[in-house]
Amino acid sequence: MELIIATGNRHKVEEMQKILKEFSINLKQVEIKLLEPDFDSQEEVAEEKARQAFVKVKKPVIAEDTGVYFEGYNNFPGLFAKRVFLGIGFEGLLALIKNAKNKKAYFKTVVSYYDGKTMKSFSGILKGTLLEKLVNENADRLPYEKLFVPDGSKKALVDIPLEEKNKISHRAIATRKLGEWLKNK
Repeated sequence: MELIIATGNRHKVEEMQKILKEFSINLKQVEIKLLEPDFDSQEEVAEEKARQAFVKVKKPVIAEDTGVYFEGYNNFPGLFAKRVFLGIGFEGLLALIKNAKNKKAYFKTVVSYYDGKTMKSFSGILKGTLLEKLVNENADRLPYEKLFVPDGSKKALVDIPLEEKNKISHRAIATRKLGEWLKNK
């Protein structure tokens, strides 16, 4: 089976592709300009992105949305993680983290599938702790991974090899749920 993912983020595709191969699903990346709506939940955002992508590709498609929730700031930046990073960068994020008494945080990913009739969303959460300094700053990985240590690990997420990361990550959990559902569909 081939499934289309609408994203410009090759890191997400690489992670999800390895997991979906376990279910004999080939993931094909299509870069489509999607409006990222201001909704109250990641589920709503991912589902709207899946609807937009389906209109353009006319085939079953998935869209993904990931948020980062800092418990010390009432779960800010949450679903606005990308926008916040683009606005304040590492310098601003590190200032927030240093000033927070509570350094606990979590990633949440929602993957939404849409085939024109059926909409189904799957989520995964990875809990951990924020770091007060960047780790492996020049690594070609997602920004928040350089500031986050998963619970039960001594390494920052950026330093965990993909095979190991795909056993524990928020995106891996959501993607496995999707794979199981598609296998049984």
